[in-house]
Amino acid sequence: MKITSPRITKILKEDGPLDETLLLAGEDVTEYSFRNQRLFEVKTENISMQSCLFTNCLLIGCSIKKSQFSDIIFRNCDLSNVNFSGSGFHRIEFIECKLIGTNFSESALNHTVFTNCKAEYLNLTMSKLKYVSFDQCDLRNSSLENCQFASVNFNASDLKEAEFYRTPLKGTDFSNCDISGIRISPIVGCELRGATVTSLQALELAHLLGVTIKG
Repeated sequence: MKITSPRITKILKEDGPLDETLLLAGEDVTEYSFRNQRLFEVKTENISMQSCLFTNCLLIGCSIKKSQFSDIIFRNCDLSNVNFSGSGFHRIEFIECKLIGTNFSESALNHTVFTNCKAEYLNLTMSKLKYVSFDQCDLRNSSLENCQFASVNFNASDLKEAEFYRTPLKGTDFSNCDISGIRISPIVGCELRGATVTSLQALELAHLLGVTIKG
């Protein structure tokens, strides 16, 4: 699976105040580099952010809904509990970020990579994911309900007790992930049909299928 990397301009406006930029730049935030910034309780929506780099930034109590993000790298940022619901993400990288409880519900993620992120309770409910990769991420107790997957990859990630209700998983490979306790709908095998798991994972999943294994 080939994911297109963010296309970020080499020359960026350096370290403008993030809060003022978001609130005063109107609907378009383009070609900025933000480092070591703290943003508290900012509420906004319908912005467009393009070709930006965030490094060691912390967003607390923020809501940036119904917005468009393109060609952006978030590196070592804490975006826990930020509300990004209803937004679009195109050519985005989240690298070693904290995304605990971050709300991406009803969003569209295209060519997006999550690498070594701490993302327990991540909310992707009713989102569309196309060319998305989760690499060595902690996704315990995450919500991936009613999602549409197209070329979604999970590599060496922790998905314990993650929720996949009504999300078809055909073509998804979980073979090197921890999927113990994942939650699917009561219709036997519905979401898991066509997914790839190891023989040991199949034994763990047997209880979801109402099967007792002797041996």
